[in-house]
Amino acid sequence: MVAIVGSLEHSELLRRRCRVFYEYAQQAFERRDYDTTLFMCEQAIQLCLKSILLRMLGFIPRGHGVRELLGVFLRTLRELGKMELSLRVSSFTERHRDVLRLIEEAYVVSRYLAKTYEIEDAEKAIEATVELIKLIEGVEQDVFS
Repeated sequence: MVAIVGSLEHSELLRRRCRVFYEYAQQAFERRDYDTTLFMCEQAIQLCLKSILLRMLGFIPRGHGVRELLGVFLRTLRELGKMELSLRVSSFTERHRDVLRLIEEAYVVSRYLAKTYEIEDAEKAIEATVELIKLIEGVEQDVFS
């Protein structure tokens, strides 16, 4: 049986799944499985962004690209007049542009291509994932408190 939940409950479910994927990323890193680490980081980031966007917009925007979702998040903050928060998101995106591109690439590559990633890639992905999750939690607290 499938339970239908409201948007707040759905947002909380996405956030729980985000944390689970992040935990899987850490476990993969510990096993030196860097390809899976990046894939799991991508999933964690995607779900965390979709969670906050669902709360802010009342729906989940189409698409799954991390950078695309960050763009929607940034525009939404600006539309809400949350300029300081939008600057923090913009700064994060600028600082982590390369690793975000790599994380998105890993999502596709892990399923279709024979490319592997190194420990440095995985370390950067985990670092960016942790920073973004904390940033989103801060935004959520500011917007909904």
